[in-house]
Amino acid sequence: MCEVIITNWHEHLTLIGFKDNKVQMLDVLDQDDRTGNIYVGRVENLLTNLNAAFVRFQKDGGKHGIGFLPLRALDPKLILNRVVGSPDELKAGDIVLVQVSVEEMKTKQARLTGRIDIEKSDFNGDMEQLISVARTRTEYQRISNESVSTALYIKNICDNLKIITDDKHLKIITDVTSVYNELIENKCFFEEVSIEYYDEEEKRLPLSVCYSLISKTEDLFKKKVWLDSGAFLVIEQTETLNLIDVNSGKALKKSEDFFLQLNMEAAREAYRQIRLRNLSGMILIDFVSLKKADSNEKLISYIKNLIRNDPMHLSLIDMTKLGIIEFTRDKSKKSLRETIDIRKM
Repeated sequence: MCEVIITNWHEHLTLIGFKDNKVQMLDVLDQDDRTGNIYVGRVENLLTNLNAAFVRFQKDGGKHGIGFLPLRALDPKLILNRVVGSPDELKAGDIVLVQVSVEEMKTKQARLTGRIDIEKSDFNGDMEQLISVARTRTEYQRISNESVSTALYIKNICDNLKIITDDKHLKIITDVTSVYNELIENKCFFEEVSIEYYDEEEKRLPLSVCYSLISKTEDLFKKKVWLDSGAFLVIEQTETLNLIDVNSGKALKKSEDFFLQLNMEAAREAYRQIRLRNLSGMILIDFVSLKKADSNEKLISYIKNLIRNDPMHLSLIDMTKLGIIEFTRDKSKKSLRETIDIRKM
């Protein structure tokens, strides 16, 4: 059975899913992430030296509502207030249809694109229909990805957990009264799911302590992650690239089969870390080199099967001669590192 804990974790309302006492799902529920949202925006000013523009897509919020739009990523059809032949004709004051491709981070404003990916939104229609709807809206309006209820959002995460763990039996435990009440009110979303309220005063022990949430999630903030075999992963996360290096560490055996099994173990843990840290974009994993082509084929086949149901569409692109495998993964929310302030830990 999977256990889903919903509680305040590192100052955020968070869902943490367990299977066999190990964290398999983590989602920060109160995160304000606009990635994938589609807006009708207004061009504030042009940056001719960068061939880009600043577009305000939310009326309030100061700089929070302004994004950076490269003109090469703008389809002229998405300039809504007039007909132009090229994005180079864009002017301040123009009304444009944009999608948030990368959420703001620290001092960097959100990055926008004019090449709309409808599959990343909840708009029910094609591009022509989207543009038609956008022309009926005023600037600063969001026309896609309307927020869903907390209960429905939690239900979707639980469904993903069931798929990832291949376990349909689920139990939800929360110490947040408002969350518990909403889940009970929407019990139709949670058929065959047990929902339990954890009363801290009655139990005389905080929920986070009862389930050892700090110790069971501390590896998510570490650069080095140890494996049961004695090997370890080194995880480097940058703004543009994520690197995971598999090191044989304390492992003493040197046979081909052993290293194949070690790489499979590393793949399982690397995928778990990718999922829980919510890594996205380009991901490179440097596995221990295997000498036989057959061994590499077995590893690739194993990984493809492992990641086939990833909710953010983790895709294996290619494997180099040095054993480095390239992946890409969709982005829907900020990574864990961007969300949790580790200075307060």
